[in-house]
Amino acid sequence: GIVQGMFRNFWNFNVELVYFPETLNNRLTRGGPMALSLAGTNASFMLATDSRKSFVLEGFGGFERIPGDMDGWNANVAVRLKPSDNISLSVGPQCMVLSNETQWIGRFVDPVKTSTYGSRYVFGHIDQKVVSAEVRLNWTFTPQLSLQAYLQPFIAVGAYDRFKELDRPRAYAYNTFGENGSTFVQAGGRATVDPDGEGPAAPFSFGNPDFNMKSLRGTVVLRWEYRPGSLFYFVWTQNRAAYTNPGTLRLQRDLADLFTAPGDNIFM
Repeated sequence: GIVQGMFRNFWNFNVELVYFPETLNNRLTRGGPMALSLAGTNASFMLATDSRKSFVLEGFGGFERIPGDMDGWNANVAVRLKPSDNISLSVGPQCMVLSNETQWIGRFVDPVKTSTYGSRYVFGHIDQKVVSAEVRLNWTFTPQLSLQAYLQPFIAVGAYDRFKELDRPRAYAYNTFGENGSTFVQAGGRATVDPDGEGPAAPFSFGNPDFNMKSLRGTVVLRWEYRPGSLFYFVWTQNRAAYTNPGTLRLQRDLADLFTAPGDNIFM
C-alpha cells in the first residue's frame, strides 16, 4: 500500500508498505532448479520540504525483512541549495546495510548431487555495507556560458561466512559446509569444500568472495555557445578505483585509499 500527500506548507511525503508471499523462482539459482523464496515485508518513508524554496531538504528511509533470510535498511538525505537564480548545488549522502543468508556464490558440477540435477548451487551469508554520495553543481554564468559538475564517491564492502548449498528444489533447505560430515577450509585466499567428507563426492574450491570496492567518478562540463546554434564543450572526466582491505569497512581509511588511488583523467 502507498500513502502520499502534500501539507499546506507544500511539504510532501510518501509512505509505502509492501508484503510479498512465498514464491518459487529460478532467479536465486541463476536459471537452475526452482528455489523457495520466503515471505517478507519492506517499508519506506520519504519527506521533502517545499521545492520552490532556495533550500530544499529531502529525507528517505526504508527497510526490508525476510524472517530467517534477510534484514536490511537504507537511508539517504538530499540537500539542494539555490543561492541565486543561476546557481544550483545538491548533495545527497546515502547508506545501506544488508544481511542476507542466501547470497549467490556459484554453480559447481557434481554428478553425485542428484537432488539438484548433477550440480551444487552454492550460497553464503553476506554482511554488506554501502556508503555513497552524489554531488551536483549547475552554474549558469550567462545564457551562452554554463558549467555542470558531478561527483560520486562510492564504497561497497561485503564479508561472507556460513557457506552452504541448496539441498533440494522447491524448498528453503540448505546444507551448511563444515557440518554433518562435510568439511570447509579457507587458506591462501580460496575456500575448499568436501561436501561429504569420506563419501564419493569430489571436493571443489572457489575464491574468497569478500570485497571492498571503492570508486570515485566525476565529470565537469563547460558549455559555451559562441554563436547562435554553434556550441563548444570542454569535458573533464576522472575515474578512480581501489579494492584493498576486502571484507572490512573503515570509513576514514577507505576514503583515504579512494582519494589516493590511481585514476584515469579524460579530457575532451
